[in-house]
Amino acid sequence: MNATATDFGSNALSAFLRAAGLLVLAVGAALAFMFAFFAALVVGLMIAGAAVAMRFWPRAKPVRSSGSETLEARRTPDGWVVETFSTRN
Repeated sequence: MNATATDFGSNALSAFLRAAGLLVLAVGAALAFMFAFFAALVVGLMIAGAAVAMRFWPRAKPVRSSGSETLEARRTPDGWVVETFSTRN
């Protein structure tokens, strides 16, 4: 089979389109990797900021047991006084 100008142009166009497609794929992959890198960087900075904030945040007071609460009662001249944890110092 003899090669003609039309066949040659068709092969050249096909090769050009394949090369252009590969270039678009490479550019898309580079953009995806850049987006992933910057997203990971932002998340890492958020986690580091939260860790620093938690380091200097005031400590929470320990929570008393949520089971049965022990009350303290004492006798006064006016009668019995019952103190809970919230009123006792």
